[in-house]
Amino acid sequence: MVLPSAALAPRLTLVRPSPLTGLDDAGLARAAAEGQPGAAGAVWDRYGALVHGLLRRVLGPGGDVEDHAQETFLQFFREVKNLRDPAALRPFLLGIAVRVARSALRRRRLRRWFSVTDSGALPDEPAEGVDEGAREAVARLYALLDRLDDRARLLFVLRHIEGLELAETAQASGMSLATAKRHLAKVTARVHAMAERDPLLAAYVEPVEEASDG
Repeated sequence: MVLPSAALAPRLTLVRPSPLTGLDDAGLARAAAEGQPGAAGAVWDRYGALVHGLLRRVLGPGGDVEDHAQETFLQFFREVKNLRDPAALRPFLLGIAVRVARSALRRRRLRRWFSVTDSGALPDEPAEGVDEGAREAVARLYALLDRLDDRARLLFVLRHIEGLELAETAQASGMSLATAKRHLAKVTARVHAMAERDPLLAAYVEPVEEASDG
């Protein structure tokens, strides 16, 4: 399924560049673990947009993305000293973002069970160049995703909306590659079947052929 990327684009607050931005991921992870000045800003500069985008695409409308992004980075800086492979900073951070998103989805389901529902409004004003049809398609897509369990939703979003590679999707989800591929095939077929029954979403549905990563 291909929707206009601008309709899903995150908005970020600009921050002052850190003097540590020239480090590779391993060096940046070590600096963060040691609490070096500027490490927080450097990690944010490098991965803030990625985390915001992932959370926005997983949570959809009414997702309180900014709060969950802050929680992701707070958890990262609490846990980074336990990172065994400093070069794995990116998947480590993505894994934390996925955990934060899953917790948020669980809380959302609980609120709905107790009749405290989200507004359903899209979080931003229409992006320039994005027509209302595209925004309506995004809203309808997330209505479909709300019908999935949390694991299925996360897998679909990470792979097909966020665009992560299969191996990275599996790692961020805490699954083996084989397990992730098996569940992805099922959820992709289900989402596509639901989308094809929606006159607006049907125009965006494209065949998905998964690569044989690993």
